[in-house]
Amino acid sequence: MRLKLTIVLLVVATVLLYGGIETEAREITVNTTDNLQQILDKAQDNDEIMLEPGIYEGNFTINTKVQLIGKKGATLQGSGQGDVLTVNADEVTIENLQIEKGGSQNAGIYLKSNRNMIKNNKIYDVFHGIVVRDGYGNVITENVITSFKHASNKGYAIYLIEAPNSRVTTNFTYDTNDGIYISYSNLCEIAYNNIVRARYGIHTMDSKDVVIAENYISQSRNGLMIMQSYNLQIKKNFLYENTTITGVGIFLFDTFNSSIQANVMKKNNKGIFLENAIENLIEFNQIESNEKGIEIGKNSNGNQINLNNFIRNNQQVISNEENENEFSWDGYGNYWDNQQSVNISQTETIDYAYKSGDVFYHLTMNEAYLQIFTGSPAVRLWNMVEQFVPVVSNKFVVDEHPLAKPATIDIDVVNHHSDKVLKSGISWKPFIIFLCFMIFSIVIFKTARRERHE
Repeated sequence: MRLKLTIVLLVVATVLLYGGIETEAREITVNTTDNLQQILDKAQDNDEIMLEPGIYEGNFTINTKVQLIGKKGATLQGSGQGDVLTVNADEVTIENLQIEKGGSQNAGIYLKSNRNMIKNNKIYDVFHGIVVRDGYGNVITENVITSFKHASNKGYAIYLIEAPNSRVTTNFTYDTNDGIYISYSNLCEIAYNNIVRARYGIHTMDSKDVVIAENYISQSRNGLMIMQSYNLQIKKNFLYENTTITGVGIFLFDTFNSSIQANVMKKNNKGIFLENAIENLIEFNQIESNEKGIEIGKNSNGNQINLNNFIRNNQQVISNEENENEFSWDGYGNYWDNQQSVNISQTETIDYAYKSGDVFYHLTMNEAYLQIFTGSPAVRLWNMVEQFVPVVSNKFVVDEHPLAKPATIDIDVVNHHSDKVLKSGISWKPFIIFLCFMIFSIVIFKTARRERHE
């Protein structure tokens, strides 16, 4: 008898110690005539709640670890006030739902918990799409998100606030304030997202150790707006046609010790803009067809900027004259398609330094009306003359070892110097320009001598 009692007590103690015996998961099918909130309130851990097609009106809250999955056409339609769906429990799955009609300052989905999966939802007609506050380890993937259709006051598609270890991948956002905003959230991964027509495509604030990789951002004010952040890895992003008057592919503001590698900045107002950006690594980027390739504003020092390709930019590089940054490292500089020097030695790097910084640009800082000549043939000729004439100026950016051919943009070769650049050949365009210049000079010289003797 005592033995049986002892066994019973041990079983009871084990149940109390380990939180009870896990209940078996149930599959619950719900249609629009059911009270969805009551079903959510009565749900047990691990229940799968399947919504039949139709509109489920109201604002809903989940307090239990469940899977809420919709069949095609299942829609949660909020009241127009508050958050449409609030998740307080951990390890909840929200999948394949359409969510709409949130409050004027609220979210389609508001997460206040950890390790949730938000997958393959369509979120429309809300202020913020998905907000995560004080939750870690959440995964947000394969969602389509936009804000209010006609309102000028739009929120963020995805907003992380003190939400470390979040993974935000393969989402499509459009017509929002910010596409993805990461605030006070460390160790996050933001990858493979497509963001169109945002204020800032991806925006970080006071965050560390965030990976931003392989995102496509276009038609926004700034592709990436990186602020007050540390130790970021920004790689293989495509930043295209961010062309407002202040539009930038990548804007680094108060950003430190971060790596910006293998990104493509094409047809933006500025490819990269730095302000108070210190000791960052900027290499293997394609900076092409922008109004300004890279602009280095005030208090931006100690940055390593090399092995980048500057191609067909109206202005390649301009810098505040007090800045000190390295444009060559370990014998390798950048590729500049307007480099006029001939590669006589036929090596990977050109024998003569590339000079830029654009004296004309600094004139426009004092005489704004001169900006109407930006990009004109006269200014392009002036910039070419700067390459050959020893103008004394502390406004120049100097690349001591410019590349003879474009660097190979491949993240896998970053640490292999032998593979950094394609094998160099002779560049005939600068040689022909130089030859024409010499012939023209000789003709003028001989004409002048003949006139003097006559």
